[in-house]
Amino acid sequence: MANANIGALALNPQNMISPAVNGGTLGASLGVASVQVLAVDPQRQKVTFHNPGTIDLFVCQATDSNGNALAAGPNPGNWRIFPGGLLTFTGNGVAGAWLAAAASGAGNPLSMASSQTV
Repeated sequence: MANANIGALALNPQNMISPAVNGGTLGASLGVASVQVLAVDPQRQKVTFHNPGTIDLFVCQATDSNGNALAAGPNPGNWRIFPGGLLTFTGNGVAGAWLAAAASGAGNPLSMASSQTV
């Protein structure tokens, strides 16, 4: 398999964050406890998470597709964001509440962009 051109991914306009007028960029400071970082927003169509820190972070929706409560951390239903990582979700499922937690420590930064357009 040939080497993937990672630089091309970074320049792809689909990977850029441009919150809509009714969207916004938010920040949170995380410890190991699962906390809500985004409330339910029926208008949300896209959410992007970025880990600008040095510790792995976990994000998940507050409930799974069956309505069962989730908790952020190294648990089923979570997405790990490595330091420097960017994770974007789009579509009908992103309107629910979102939770986050850090793998260790306290004061770990999480940046988020929420948009009402894809």
